[in-house]
Amino acid sequence: MAMLGVLAGMAFDAGPALGGHEGLSVLLPGSPLEGSRLFASKGCIGCHAVHGAGGTAGPDLGRGILKRPLLEIAAVMWNHTPGMEHQFQEKRLTRPTFEPAEMASLLAFLYYLGSLDPPGDADRGAVLFRQKGCQTCHTLGGQGGRVGPDLTAYSRYASPLFLTAGLWSRGRAMARVMEREKVTRATFEGSDIPDLLAYIRSGGSGTERVYAPPGSPKRGETLFVQKRCVECHSVRGHGAKVGPDLATGIKGSLAQIAGAMWNHGPQMWAKMDERGIAVPSLDTQEMSDLIGYLYFLQFIDPPGNARRGAAVYKEKRCGRCHGSAGTRLVAPALAGVVEKLKTPLAVITAMWNHAGQMTETTVEENVVWPVLKGGEMADLMAYLFGGARVDGSTPATQVPRPSRARKDAAPAK
Repeated sequence: MAMLGVLAGMAFDAGPALGGHEGLSVLLPGSPLEGSRLFASKGCIGCHAVHGAGGTAGPDLGRGILKRPLLEIAAVMWNHTPGMEHQFQEKRLTRPTFEPAEMASLLAFLYYLGSLDPPGDADRGAVLFRQKGCQTCHTLGGQGGRVGPDLTAYSRYASPLFLTAGLWSRGRAMARVMEREKVTRATFEGSDIPDLLAYIRSGGSGTERVYAPPGSPKRGETLFVQKRCVECHSVRGHGAKVGPDLATGIKGSLAQIAGAMWNHGPQMWAKMDERGIAVPSLDTQEMSDLIGYLYFLQFIDPPGNARRGAAVYKEKRCGRCHGSAGTRLVAPALAGVVEKLKTPLAVITAMWNHAGQMTETTVEENVVWPVLKGGEMADLMAYLFGGARVDGSTPATQVPRPSRARKDAAPAK
């Protein structure tokens, strides 16, 4: 499959721990598809398909089922460890191991798969084309208005990013025309953009398809500053407060983020005028990079809560093997593990690498495999990195995950 054949051009640095602005920057991938190489080379594709290409022993991961923050993805993998270990043994496969940088790259790829909307519905797109007033100004397949450009030319574009870049660059001029023509400004939500694009593609006579390369969240971070977005928007509190904090204020797929940018265009333009900021130009690649950056803001877990993490440690009986007051150790003491590994990313990588041995130990010790829900993995990491002691004591305050740099993280191979 083409997606799995794409190799990244930039390394994914495991660096600082998750959480906080420093961790956010470091965890942004140069290419979200870098992990596809690992997905294939580590044998994941033998059990898991991506949009139908691959094994069937596990779920198809192209359906967006891992569209959640990094530590929540790690928790899902942890929860399914016993089942995966059974598959490894049944198929006589060696469990793959990872370096922290490789784990970060793989999880970024799995998260990226959730950014892609299902193929649009051309019939619904035709209805939207009329309902949203697009046909008043635009021609498609020889029918429609002549005020704006003929959209038949867009029928060869497979990615919504071409349309999105066009809407952004011409958005202000379109607003003036719509006001003059008394056309109510359309808003987009849900699958509107993929459906409209499917209808536009159906209006062309050729079979040629032009694809946009996946955006680089790392380049998008740079563009966020260069294009002066940061002068109105913050990211986890870093930046201006004129507009919403985009780490928490924008959600959804790439197309849904693009729709949100269109929907809020008039408000953004007004604020730019007030502050003397010119509307930034964005070509297709820049739009792809910037939206990729905005999408990956959702990949970074919010800081966990150490007090809740202490409750998770107790409830999941982690101390049964890793130590608590009055118990014998049958696995490494977590205090020493955390001190050695330095970051939550390194810890979850070690959890994966040693999961086979851990499943055997839980059976021997008659311990039910602990299942982590929601943000429990983030809370557990906050507890462990917040000065927790394995005797069950709890830090007095909520703490973010640390941001110390891990200097010995191995680069992805």
